[in-house]
Amino acid sequence: MNTEQIAAGLRNEILSADRDKLIFNDFQKALPALRDTELYRMFRAMPKGRLMHGHIEATFDLRYVVELALTSNDTYVHLAPETADARYCQMAHKAWFPNFEVPGGWVPMREAVQKDPSLLDTILKMCSSDKENIDENIWPKFEAIFDRFKAINNYRPFFVKIYTEMLSRMAREGLLGVDFRYISQSLFDETGRVLPPEAYVDTVKEIEAKVREQYPWFTVRLIYCYYKGVPVESVPERLEFARTMIEKYPGYILGFDMVGDEDCGKDLMYYAPVLRNASVPIIMHAGESVDPDNRNVEYALDLGIKRIGHGMNLYRYPELIERVRESGMMLEVCPLSNQLLGYVPDLTKHPGGDYIRKGLNVTISSDDCAIFGTSFITDDLLLAYLCWDLTLADIKRVLLNSLQDDKQLTALFLSQWSDFERATLR
Repeated sequence: MNTEQIAAGLRNEILSADRDKLIFNDFQKALPALRDTELYRMFRAMPKGRLMHGHIEATFDLRYVVELALTSNDTYVHLAPETADARYCQMAHKAWFPNFEVPGGWVPMREAVQKDPSLLDTILKMCSSDKENIDENIWPKFEAIFDRFKAINNYRPFFVKIYTEMLSRMAREGLLGVDFRYISQSLFDETGRVLPPEAYVDTVKEIEAKVREQYPWFTVRLIYCYYKGVPVESVPERLEFARTMIEKYPGYILGFDMVGDEDCGKDLMYYAPVLRNASVPIIMHAGESVDPDNRNVEYALDLGIKRIGHGMNLYRYPELIERVRESGMMLEVCPLSNQLLGYVPDLTKHPGGDYIRKGLNVTISSDDCAIFGTSFITDDLLLAYLCWDLTLADIKRVLLNSLQDDKQLTALFLSQWSDFERATLR
């Protein structure tokens, strides 16, 4: 029996145990049981390539962040009920407030949790998202979550601890590196001083160097992001900022993206006049939608963009499939994110498996694993294997796609994969 047969047998055991309905329709809820299976342990041990699509503002262990905040007497949580929709359970370090003056509605976080231990679970729930959140207001609710922990995460002493821990966990999960989307949010220090944008990148590089002492192969790269839905006139300034940062950090900052609700009323053609002549590489969210009028994948092709986040609704335009294949455009597919944002109720209907079988340049990522309560990549890989009827060879090819621009990491991955197969057959 070979590794392919072992994996297929373990998959059949799981899908024949009357769990397939939950796995296909609420994978997040199925995860606790799946993580106790031999197939999950096999996927956990698998080498992983590079995580191509993760937002640094939502790629960490949420419980670690909250418990870190509780170690300090200077962290606060906003509990005023009159602003429950927007700010309830927002957290902040005291240095975030001007002159360290904490306004009304904020209470010491440690004291609040000691007084009411159930508040810890409330905070964790308010900072996460599941299928219960899906409705016509999913995007405003989803985006509000990012605000709940940014004034904790962007406190530089916490930021260093959070992301040192996170990158180390990524390496232990088998990842060889990560490409982070990041929005130019400024860090602030113990004195309340807001640090310049370069300090954010310098701090990430400092953390990466520390992690590489133990995991020397692990590399971080950044993609600078701005927001979808803004007036086109505001974009050139952000593109110029991206250009200066790319020149300052060559090879470290890869390009420019725009994030947010894709069906916001401003498609890529609206931004085409400034994106077409951009002096920086464009890496763009496109096709994170099921709207039949959303043609952003086509517009990305027309703009010569070689890498897009999601590409989910490409299936609506069969005539574009060959263009995508010929162009070599990378599709950063994020299946569990697509389910939890309401785009695909049944994961067997997700087009990602078909894209892989048709030979498109697909990678698989987790998108916002802190908010979804998932692993950095293992859970989404397992999802693809269980729900899309893929082979282990398909999974290996997807992982290799994430390393196609790095011969050294490709060689390392192939060596690790051989070790993985030998260990599986013991």
